[in-house]
Amino acid sequence: MKIQSLLRSAIAAAFVCSPSVMLAQTGSQGFSVSVPQSLSITAPTAVSLTHDQSDNPQAFPEQAWVVRGNVRTGVTVTFATATPFVHTEDDTFKRNAKLELALGVRQGPATWRVDTLTDTTDFASNDNVAQVAASSNGVGRANLNLKVTFVTEDFSLFAAGNYVTTVTGTIAAKP
Repeated sequence: MKIQSLLRSAIAAAFVCSPSVMLAQTGSQGFSVSVPQSLSITAPTAVSLTHDQSDNPQAFPEQAWVVRGNVRTGVTVTFATATPFVHTEDDTFKRNAKLELALGVRQGPATWRVDTLTDTTDFASNDNVAQVAASSNGVGRANLNLKVTFVTEDFSLFAAGNYVTTVTGTIAAKP
């Protein structure tokens, strides 16, 4: 009996101390995040000014439009008028609109550039669209600073009242 008891103790000790006999188990789990494509353009609020009654062009303060795109190939951004400045009560009175675009603060790995710096409507020639553009070559965010000018040539040749135009900004992914 003593021998059996010693033998059992020796076998139990061998199982406990022997690394080749120890049992181990492992497992693994993968994690994945799907990031959807996202493009956005945020326009500033509407602005107005009072003409200074000179023959000088009337420039609005520069407006920062915020654009974002997570497309690896980059984005294109355009700003365009649908019309020149048009009198709100008598659409026969028009003034040209001039757009100018500049780069502001940028974030992310993308490089941004202005592709079309300036453009002006020419209502006398039926050119109602002024369009400027910028683009990026990758993922990023930028403030694109848009300057809009009411072109005045001779203050005495257009009617008093309010003149309006709308600028539309568009962002699209590059292919």
